[in-house]
Amino acid sequence: MKEKNLNSYNAVRPVKQYFEWGTIKWLHEPEIGKGTLMVGHTTLLPNREQTKHLHTGDEQILYALSGKGVHWVDGEEYPITYGKVYHIPPYAEHAVKNLGDEPLEMIIVYHANSMDYEEILPPVEFSTRYAVDNLKNIIDVPMLQRVQDKFSEASQMSIVIKDEKGEIITEPSNPLAFCQLRCKYESSCHLNKKKTFYGGSETKVLNCCLDLAMVYTPIFVGDTCIGNIICGPVLLNEPSQEVIEALKKEMERDGNHQLLESYLSLRKLTKGRLYAIIESLKTMSHFIVETGIKNLAQKELHQKTIQVLEENKKKIQLEKALNEVKMEALQAQLSPHFLFNTLSVIGELAYMQGAKEAAETTFALSSLLRTTLKRSEELVKVREEIQYIKDYLLIQKKRFQHLIKEEIQIPDELMEIEVPFMTLQMLVENTIVHGLEITGEEVTIEIRGEKQQDYIAITVTDNGCGIKEEVMEKLFEKKTDTKEGTGIGLVNLKERFAYYYGDDYQFDIKSQQGKGTTVTIKLPIVREERDW
Repeated sequence: MKEKNLNSYNAVRPVKQYFEWGTIKWLHEPEIGKGTLMVGHTTLLPNREQTKHLHTGDEQILYALSGKGVHWVDGEEYPITYGKVYHIPPYAEHAVKNLGDEPLEMIIVYHANSMDYEEILPPVEFSTRYAVDNLKNIIDVPMLQRVQDKFSEASQMSIVIKDEKGEIITEPSNPLAFCQLRCKYESSCHLNKKKTFYGGSETKVLNCCLDLAMVYTPIFVGDTCIGNIICGPVLLNEPSQEVIEALKKEMERDGNHQLLESYLSLRKLTKGRLYAIIESLKTMSHFIVETGIKNLAQKELHQKTIQVLEENKKKIQLEKALNEVKMEALQAQLSPHFLFNTLSVIGELAYMQGAKEAAETTFALSSLLRTTLKRSEELVKVREEIQYIKDYLLIQKKRFQHLIKEEIQIPDELMEIEVPFMTLQMLVENTIVHGLEITGEEVTIEIRGEKQQDYIAITVTDNGCGIKEEVMEKLFEKKTDTKEGTGIGLVNLKERFAYYYGDDYQFDIKSQQGKGTTVTIKLPIVREERDW
């Protein structure tokens, strides 16, 4: 006998189901996937019992037409008599027994409870954001295995999940003894065979073998089928004599003496409970999709977070590098004419007055340049900054002779405090360049310092020509023309303070034309720490 003769359409979708306890003739049933309400005429044979079974999601109403019986709902006993209506809720444990010598006839109405899938499915536009074509890419397989195992335990059926290529991605849950015995040499097993894939858009009940039925539920993301949930096998009728004879022949041929017994122990389902299982499988399919989409969204969020952090880190590093380069550029703007004039003075002194003053000037310049190169990127102690100014003024005095006088009064307690390098040099240079060089008149430069709570205040005062009012108004405007100023400029000095201290500093200039200028700088003693 050929296998195909043992797999009939009626075995999968019988109009009338036959069981050892009786029959069910279906009066109304929907197409699979297009409804949940079923109506049937049940006949329970005299003194027979439909043993305990679990209503996995199906809600049932019984109406007694004739006979006398009893049924149990979650262990509670209720009589069944003519004309009475009985309700069995979903997920209840149920059993029915005919107590008489006549058939117990009832009308049964099944309603397979289902969820509102529109509420749990992600929006279409959200699903289409992701190019999902592989189930493994969106799901946590160990978690999926646990869900599958729980469902298999509740439904008492074998389940496996395959991807879009028919590859098995979960271990079959609750493998049945019959499948293990027969499929070890049967290559067409739906649960174990690779490359078997159902690509339909709706859940289907398909032939397995020997009048057994399998349920295939597709897993869709948008319009793309990315896998199947395969559940079964089950019997929808009592085994036919043809199937039993075929199994006996297989047993004789292969020596597999437990094959028939394992087949007869397979679960027999009424179509009402089959529909309830189908609804549960559809819910499971949607759960897989929803969980997968959430996993993708979380991965995307995680990747974007890492990307933002990396970009922020690069931005900080870039800003640091730019600031360092900027500092180098600012400090490299030391007036070229000062260096050239100094070298000229050295030459003249060496020629006219001998080696002593030339040596002093040379040593001062050497110290000045050495300090500039060494400290160009650092904060320096006030003591070092004052020494730098003394070297600078020594050189300028050689050039302008008696026209420059200085008074430096800095308490010893302030000498170890750090300030930005070349802070005072620019202020002193401005006095000489914009005052002495223009007027040729004597100028006195006073440098004083004091501690004001957690700040150091340094004042540089001169009695030079002062600053014009219109110039004061534009004093901190950025200028690109190097002829407009000398040294690194007040704007650049202010930028250096912002680089080191943020907004926690003061930089004030007061000037009166013809009387002189006072510059006050107030800097925090402990500078703000930065994560560079």
